[in-house]
Amino acid sequence: MSAKPRPLLAGAMCGALLLSGCATNGGGGGGKVNADTLTLATAAPPNVLDIAHGFNTSSTLVQFAILDTVVTLGEDGSIQPSLAESWTEPKPGTYVFKLRPGVVFSDGSPMTADDVAYSLRRHTDPKVASQAASTVTLVKKVEVTGEHEVTVELKSPSPTFLPNAALVWQVVPRKLAEAHPDDLGTPEAPTLGTGPYKVASFSIDGLTLERNDKWWNGRAPMAKVKVTVISEPEALRLAIASGAVDGTTEVPPQDARKWEGMKQVKVRFYPGMSIAFLALNVKDKYLSDVHVRRAIAHAVDREAVQRTAVGDKASAASTILPLPQLQAMYGQAHEQVVASLPAYPHDLAAAKAELAQSAYPDGFTIKVTYATNDPRVDALQSVAADLAKIGIRVELKGMPRDAERARRFRHEDLTLSLSELGYGTPDPGETLPDLLGSTAAKPQGFNFAQYTSPELDTRLDRMLSLKGEERKQAVTEILTEAAKQMPYVPLYYVHYGVALNEKFAEKIGPWTIRRIASIKPAGN
Repeated sequence: MSAKPRPLLAGAMCGALLLSGCATNGGGGGGKVNADTLTLATAAPPNVLDIAHGFNTSSTLVQFAILDTVVTLGEDGSIQPSLAESWTEPKPGTYVFKLRPGVVFSDGSPMTADDVAYSLRRHTDPKVASQAASTVTLVKKVEVTGEHEVTVELKSPSPTFLPNAALVWQVVPRKLAEAHPDDLGTPEAPTLGTGPYKVASFSIDGLTLERNDKWWNGRAPMAKVKVTVISEPEALRLAIASGAVDGTTEVPPQDARKWEGMKQVKVRFYPGMSIAFLALNVKDKYLSDVHVRRAIAHAVDREAVQRTAVGDKASAASTILPLPQLQAMYGQAHEQVVASLPAYPHDLAAAKAELAQSAYPDGFTIKVTYATNDPRVDALQSVAADLAKIGIRVELKGMPRDAERARRFRHEDLTLSLSELGYGTPDPGETLPDLLGSTAAKPQGFNFAQYTSPELDTRLDRMLSLKGEERKQAVTEILTEAAKQMPYVPLYYVHYGVALNEKFAEKIGPWTIRRIASIKPAGN
């Protein structure tokens, strides 16, 4: 599971670890491995250890090592107990959670039902501007109904609520969160959790976690976990090959052959929950024209973009849902459903014909910003070259990662962007409101295409409340609208890669929430 967030025109620029003179664990280069300390590298820094303002890959990797959710996901994607030892649904749309007694935060303070209720309620508060807000739009009321009991009332029944709760209902101390409304989870205000690890140090230079001996669920496998940033893919590979770093959960798929040939390092790829697409801002002067959007869909050679971006560790995408969600929703019929949707195969003649029907038959020039150290810059340039063939000129402007990310989440000057977003549950109700809902179209949301309407919001809400065949039909109708209107051009589904020194073992899959806690010394 890669909790949301891979708006991957982002990646941190940092000095290569091999050149930094830092201490190492040893490993592939022949040094001695301290199997009780794990050093992981990420491509981008974990900038905020709070999902409300750090809903991105590197941040959620660390968040789920220190913060527990009320429920969690099993290996098969099923809902499992976590901080709630059980729950009931006394009437449709009302959930009563029985909390585990005796749970404490890593500083020893007790976790209360008030902390639990507040930790969900805060995502519904517009003043918080939570990046997770689009996942809890159906939450009507969250109340403490007993010393160890919290009751959630939805606006309407929804099978999506529990899967989403497994991702975003991270429990934090209410007093701490209210004291730090804007900077909770930053180096200035590190958060407290009930999870397997706790924050020992956190700065712009790196992060260190220590085992939380007060964890309610046993003993974390590692005494210490260090997280460092190496944004350059080859520097990351060399750091792991030499033993300077023990591993990463972000093996660049485009470099799979290099990685799979390393000695004393185990590399494994598995089907991921992310989808890469072009987001076309429908409020832009040119992209507001549906014929322009369809022309772009026909013009882009998606197979070439995939090869350039990620090599063969991916598969073609024809709709905006991640493949595991399609399979979970429709089973073996998912291919039939996808085949029924409007399609835009690579065809320059068809692209020119669509553009001829638009208000801009002679083409236009559009400005596109990107993070200068994004590993998919070549793929974006490939898109620009394809569009030039039909008269759409793309002016690319690079900017530092942090500036580009901040600008994008402010929804400032959005035009065309290449994004990869990762999701974490088998439920399409997690993804569709995120890409098409009005809540996600507000600043800090992930609806970079800005495509939404009151009518679509109503259909999304209705879809969230349905079950069985009715839900399948509702999802299909929404996917059909998205395919007709083309606010997003689906590109490919990425496979995730894990690389670890052979002194360690992992059991990570599409639905794994606690990825760091899933890594342990080999043989244990």
